[in-house]
Amino acid sequence: MSLSEVSQSIVTGRTMWSAGLRASLRENSPLVLLTGIYVLVPFIASYALSIDPRPFGNLWAPYVGFAVPSGISLFAAFALWYLYHTRVLKIADFQSIAWQRIRSDFLHPDRLMLALPIILLWPIFATGFSYLKAIIPIVQPYYLDPWLHEWDRILHFGVDPWRIVQPFVGYTWITYSINLLYALWFLAFQGVLILMMAASGDRKLRMQYLLTQTLAWSLLGNLGAMLLSSVGPCYYGLLLGGVDPYAPLLAYLHEIPAKLTYHVLGYDLEIPFGVLKIQEVLWQSQADGDLGLARGISAAPSMHVASSWIIWRLAWSKGRAARIFASLFLLTIFVGSVHLGWHYALDGYIGIAGAWVLWRLTGWLLERRSIQALLWPEGLPAPRARETAAQTA
Repeated sequence: MSLSEVSQSIVTGRTMWSAGLRASLRENSPLVLLTGIYVLVPFIASYALSIDPRPFGNLWAPYVGFAVPSGISLFAAFALWYLYHTRVLKIADFQSIAWQRIRSDFLHPDRLMLALPIILLWPIFATGFSYLKAIIPIVQPYYLDPWLHEWDRILHFGVDPWRIVQPFVGYTWITYSINLLYALWFLAFQGVLILMMAASGDRKLRMQYLLTQTLAWSLLGNLGAMLLSSVGPCYYGLLLGGVDPYAPLLAYLHEIPAKLTYHVLGYDLEIPFGVLKIQEVLWQSQADGDLGLARGISAAPSMHVASSWIIWRLAWSKGRAARIFASLFLLTIFVGSVHLGWHYALDGYIGIAGAWVLWRLTGWLLERRSIQALLWPEGLPAPRARETAAQTA
């Protein structure tokens, strides 16, 4: 190859990447715009309320906090995908097929370019969310717990919801399992988020999912949490004093050993029961005024449940197996939020209702021809045949 041909190849490559980046920014423009507006809110709040430290003081931590669980989630997703094809479908020589699929499809430049703006923006978005969650009691002191407790009882025929589920899940090994799955919620959320960032199949569904999650975390998780400022059952007695209606639940949780050993495939696997320690750390950080990453306390609405419902709604278009798995996951997170003392059942109901409204709203917006012309000026890309087949399975 001559020098002029090499130069032409470099120029062509740069042109293609530049065009791909412009197209990606255009398609992701609603998410870029929302994030740009959203990150201004923590700055405005911190200056208006004279809060120190300021937000976004150290962005390395959120990027590392985003990259590490994302890598773990993608590895787990790949392992499940590989085991499903080799052990369930029993496809011969699937290893070579898998690596070919990774090179030609999963790591395709179109996918990477499509995901790049959101990958760069999401850690900043998450940092803003964490900061705004941590300052809730400064903006609006916690006040709604008595009302949430009372309406929880009214909606469940005069019985606390945790008492309803306790006969079914109030066994050490079940509580351990629920605690583990509840802790793994973040990895599941992160894995689906990364996969949808790079989903080059059904682009309207991709945008609907990402928009709904973004609006849910900002409107429900921040604005809603400030309007419904509350701490949840595990902190009810600490906040209000007096008789704690959740004392029996907390007493049950404190009776559980700090570790439990499971025998899995001939190995002893120790699973820590970390929910009580996490609750203690969050309460102490709140008392100390710690506004760091992954701090802050809020009960209503439950973002664990709301985000899991959005994943469930996404899975409804991905085939029977995805629907079953997502339904079980949503049920486990909802029950776990009540059983582990994090939330009132009403928190979950509010979260699901809010997520449903946002899903319908984003779906309606993306059906508008003007919106589609803005995001996809050359027409909405057709889903890939491989993904279409998976959705109808």
